[in-house]
Amino acid sequence: MPYDPSTETDIAAYREACNNWIRTLKALREDNASLINRLAAALKETTRRSFIEEAEEFQLTMLDREESLILLRHEIGEQLDWLNKQPAGVPSPHLYAVLKNDMEGMMQEYERLKVAFLIFIAAEKV
Repeated sequence: MPYDPSTETDIAAYREACNNWIRTLKALREDNASLINRLAAALKETTRRSFIEEAEEFQLTMLDREESLILLRHEIGEQLDWLNKQPAGVPSPHLYAVLKNDMEGMMQEYERLKVAFLIFIAAEKV
C-alpha cells in the first residue's frame, strides 16, 4: 500500500526527502556524464584492444545507469507532484519505502561502478 502521510509534518518531511533525492540524482547524472567524457578521452589515447573492449562494457553500463537515474528521477518527481497536490481519493503513485530503497541501492551501485571505473582507468595510465 502506498505511503499516505497523515500530518503536515509527515508531508513536509516526505517532500524534503524527495527534493533531496532529486538533487542527489542530478549530481549522480552529472558525475556519470563526467566519467563518460573521461572514458572517451582515454579511448582517444589507446589502441589496446583489451582496453577498448573493457571500455565498451563500462560505456554500456554507464549509459544504462543514466537511464536508471532518469527513470528513478521521474518516479520521485511523480511522488513529489502527488505530495504537492494531495488529490482526494488518489493514492500516492509509489511506496515511500520502495523509493527510499531504490535511492540507497542506486547510490551504492553507482559508487561501485565509479570505483571500478577509476581503478580501470588508473591501470591503463600505468
